[in-house]
Amino acid sequence: MPTTLTPKKIRSFVLDTLKVSNAPYREIDEHLLMAEVIVEIPPIFFDPARLEKQTLNLIFEPEWAGKYPGAELVTEGSYRLNWFVEGLKERGFSTLQSFPYELIPARAQREILRLLSEKKEGFFFHQPFYRIHPHLLVNYRLTYQTDDLQEELISLGLDMVTGEVLKDLLPTLSSVKLTPRVPKEKMEKPSFSLEEAFHRLHRHTEEEIMKKDPSWIEESRTRYEEELRYLFDYYQDGNQLDSPEFRSRAEELYRKYRPQVFVRLINVGLLYLPEILYTLHAKTSAAPPPLRYRPALKRVDWAV
Repeated sequence: MPTTLTPKKIRSFVLDTLKVSNAPYREIDEHLLMAEVIVEIPPIFFDPARLEKQTLNLIFEPEWAGKYPGAELVTEGSYRLNWFVEGLKERGFSTLQSFPYELIPARAQREILRLLSEKKEGFFFHQPFYRIHPHLLVNYRLTYQTDDLQEELISLGLDMVTGEVLKDLLPTLSSVKLTPRVPKEKMEKPSFSLEEAFHRLHRHTEEEIMKKDPSWIEESRTRYEEELRYLFDYYQDGNQLDSPEFRSRAEELYRKYRPQVFVRLINVGLLYLPEILYTLHAKTSAAPPPLRYRPALKRVDWAV
């Protein structure tokens, strides 16, 4: 970004950021912009970090502050402008990519047959339909905290049209060349808002956490009970079990060994991936269901 930013350039940058983030916004007039953004609320005690929607009323010129009381002024060096800049790196979409794929039916059919377990003798290809599905890709850091600290990185993808959660989206795409652009082809309309998509992935993350081996909790409890027993014996010998000092030390031990899980959103990507839906004609029996081919994922399945 240039050293000196005009209000017009700052407004344009904010609008571009909102578009990339797929955040709803409305230009009230040439001075006031209203936007709904997703912000991360830090973890508190037993509550993990969560995503929350906030409405921002933004102006870009100081002289209009009086006309729009309560609106937030976005200027060079302001908190909100820095928030949008950092949002592109961490809170918002760190990447926006698409997988360019030219539909050549003969080539697509060869690729499908290589991936398809069923033999082709029972059907032949008919009409292909090309469409683009937006996918949300989110990387999380899970922190399991007691007196010890364990961290785990997980990556989850969500097809914004079908709602399918893809655990292997990131490793699958690691060998695929993506392009940083929005595809020109018509995209399927998402079935979920961005907020709903995040909630779906967050629920899936919670399910993964529940599957974790509980030994980290059991081991922490064992260490806690052992240290609490030493503490109890020490203060019991001095007849000080009712003292504020004992209660304070016991509470400190509890906080030290209490199992907690924190979910931290690291970064996000919006990916536009092609899908080819083939209608099939049967040679003898009833027609099979349509065939769905996802070139970027190298995946074929029946669209039932």
